[in-house]
Amino acid sequence: MTFVRAGGTAVWAAAAVALAALIAAHPIAQSTRSIAIHVSETAGIRRNNYPAGTRVRFERGALADATHARLLAAGREVPVQLGAETTYADGSIEWLSVDFNVSLGPGESARLELEYGGDVKQQPPPGGLTVSQSEDSIQIGSVRLSLSGMPLLSSVKYRREDVGPGPNGFSVTDTAGKVYDASSTEHVNVQIVKRGPLVALVRYSGQLAMGGDHPVSYVTSVEMPNSKTWVKVSATIDDPSRRLREMSFRTPLSFGALPWTWDFGTGSWSYGVLRNRQDSATLTQWGGAPRDRKWEIRAGPKGGEQPYERSSGRRPPLAEGWGHVQDQAEAVAFAIAHFGRDAGTYSMSVDANGQLAFQWRPVRLQPRLELTVYEHFVATPVPVGAVTSPASMLSPLVVSVAAPGRVR
Repeated sequence: MTFVRAGGTAVWAAAAVALAALIAAHPIAQSTRSIAIHVSETAGIRRNNYPAGTRVRFERGALADATHARLLAAGREVPVQLGAETTYADGSIEWLSVDFNVSLGPGESARLELEYGGDVKQQPPPGGLTVSQSEDSIQIGSVRLSLSGMPLLSSVKYRREDVGPGPNGFSVTDTAGKVYDASSTEHVNVQIVKRGPLVALVRYSGQLAMGGDHPVSYVTSVEMPNSKTWVKVSATIDDPSRRLREMSFRTPLSFGALPWTWDFGTGSWSYGVLRNRQDSATLTQWGGAPRDRKWEIRAGPKGGEQPYERSSGRRPPLAEGWGHVQDQAEAVAFAIAHFGRDAGTYSMSVDANGQLAFQWRPVRLQPRLELTVYEHFVATPVPVGAVTSPASMLSPLVVSVAAPGRVR
């Protein structure tokens, strides 16, 4: 197009309008760009189809929506779940969640490319987790959650029903010894953050009705990958007035006839048997500075447990934060994230009524309490390896994101 100046602004205005129309009819092609995502295995465990994920931040206008991005490995597209966590005022994505599965050997690493741009079209990921909601529950595959958060895990049914009656969900204990749980919540809010097919994430939030002028707010997240039969549950309690002494998480299991076997990871795999309905076993870890670390297992009839094993001699002072309980047909692997890291008391216990319990009690009152628990529902005999190893749950793959680069 040639412009001829004709002594007035009208011609220039007409030319500007014509140019705008031409651009609208023939938009400039947005270049395709890529971001390198590095995934590393650092725990010395083989990972088969293991869940991994990260978040990527984009500049305003760089990514219109998640359908214009895809994940590549060695130039081939791989299944990925993408979601816009936040957007700019113009609707373009600011933070993008990226969830995928990857297989790595011990100590291996992989490089993937997140390709994005106006010409990029993502292939729909294959089927996986499905999430549905009813009037009183949320169903994620074989797991059902209540909308109230108490009980939290209403049903876990991979083969038979694994959840029974009893305390079920998070609770906190104040300095006077009074216990509060999600049934004390005022105005609970439930949000399905990720709907699958590779990862499902449900978030509960609310305030515990404890009386007084200082509210105690909490957020509980339940996360499940499609490639493993585990449930990761995390809770954060904000207590600015420091009235809370301890937080707990409990799940009642529905197992078959006794006896059941239990074990805890203590550097040499401590184990025992629950033979009678009064039996229980508890691992307690005192955490914090290395000089303060020690652990003890107590087992026997509830209320009369006796010391069973302790950290001493060549035993490591820091237990591994995981265990199993199983009957003749099924097993549940469990773990506490960051076990023994902070100064305070951690404990995990199982009894012959099927009650799993996890506690965290800091040395000093804190303005925020956090606890993350994994529960992995598997068949017996429990295979050895990353698929069911609690150590793999506690050592997620390390994911890092490089700066964007131009592809073409």
